[in-house]
Amino acid sequence: MPSVRGVTAALGAIRGLLRPRRSYRELEGLEEISRAFEAMTDIRETYGRLTRRLAELVGCEKCVISLYESETREFVCQWPGYNVADELLKKVRYPADALRPAWNFRHRGPMVNKRPEEFNEEQRAFLRPFGVYNLTEIPLFHEGRFVGKISIANKPGGLSENDVRLVTVFAAQVAVVIQNAHLYRRLQESAAQLEAKVHERTAELEATYRELEASHARLREVDQLKSDFLGNVSHELRTPLAAIKGYVDNLLDSVAGPLADKPRHYLGRVRDNADRLGRMVSDLLDLTRIEAGKIELVPRALPVSDLVSEAVDGLRHVATERRVRVAVNLPPCPAVWADPDRVHQVLANLLANAIKYSPPGGQVAVRAGPDGDGLVRLAVEDTGPGIPLTERERVFDKFYQVGRVEGERPPGTGLGLTIARHLVELHGGRIWVEDGPGGGAAFVVLLPAAEGTAE
Repeated sequence: MPSVRGVTAALGAIRGLLRPRRSYRELEGLEEISRAFEAMTDIRETYGRLTRRLAELVGCEKCVISLYESETREFVCQWPGYNVADELLKKVRYPADALRPAWNFRHRGPMVNKRPEEFNEEQRAFLRPFGVYNLTEIPLFHEGRFVGKISIANKPGGLSENDVRLVTVFAAQVAVVIQNAHLYRRLQESAAQLEAKVHERTAELEATYRELEASHARLREVDQLKSDFLGNVSHELRTPLAAIKGYVDNLLDSVAGPLADKPRHYLGRVRDNADRLGRMVSDLLDLTRIEAGKIELVPRALPVSDLVSEAVDGLRHVATERRVRVAVNLPPCPAVWADPDRVHQVLANLLANAIKYSPPGGQVAVRAGPDGDGLVRLAVEDTGPGIPLTERERVFDKFYQVGRVEGERPPGTGLGLTIARHLVELHGGRIWVEDGPGGGAAFVVLLPAAEGTAE
């Protein structure tokens, strides 16, 4: 028979062979729990994998993870567990204070291999549905804060010291996995809420856009009706206005007999106002035609000097009456490719405005020259009060006039610059206003140069 010493040596050798196998099993379990970090997109799947692997690692029949709610001071079982019905776990909220007589979880130490008879009646009533005959509780801490516990039950013979050590080591990782999984779930919930808000806001914006589009369509319709109305009224005014002007001219020409000075003076005022009204009607008709796209240009090569001279000559008497000097500076420059009537209308509007806003004794200057890139630059400068930066874009709006003082406004319709901009842009040019060299305003026009014209 072998000696006692020989049996002891054989058992030692067997234990030596089994120890690496057990260590390998522990490392394998550690690896799978570590892999839970990568598979934490679903919190329920995370709980299922962790409880199954922990139970298999130490050879237990049941395993459940519970989280601690500090607000209610309760343990809340998480599902799924291992070999415990989900329906049971979903109902469990266990008062933490009721567990204190058996285990003070805040001391961070595990409670090992407790049998049901070692618990008080309240604790046994809670454990009875789970069917346990021994129970080990391992606390979960995350960054020094108690977050829950691992409950492992029903291992024949109970957990060994090595089992407890192993589960305690794994508990630190389990706590991190659970916290990260909850963070991920909260991020998903926040993302879902944000997406819902974005959808809601998008729907609101789409509804607002539809309302704005409908309002814009109504405004376009109203604007078209207004333009049609102005066009019709202006057209209908032309006939009686022409008749009034014809009769006044006949009277002033003494067709009906000689006139005394006083009636002649009043008839002169009537003629001046009829001329002014005629200009207003013409402006309204021009604007309605432009906005309706009914203006057709007939461009040709036009010498700049001829255009400027014709516009200046047509307004020289007005400048003389206001005692405003008109200076023309025209160095050699290319001809422009433009409709002569429409460019004359633009220059006449700019000159009339410059003369109107220049004080008596002031000066209006007209300059021209090549601007490069196939363009010709025309500028009309005055010595008036100038135009503030905030109003330089608005002066081209319909019916807008600079210079309102205490409700008063300069004479005119406020359409001249609007028409000028439209006509310049129809030629493919640009118009804007800037500071004049003499402190007033300078209206600058760029028009395309006629091809093949020399400077």
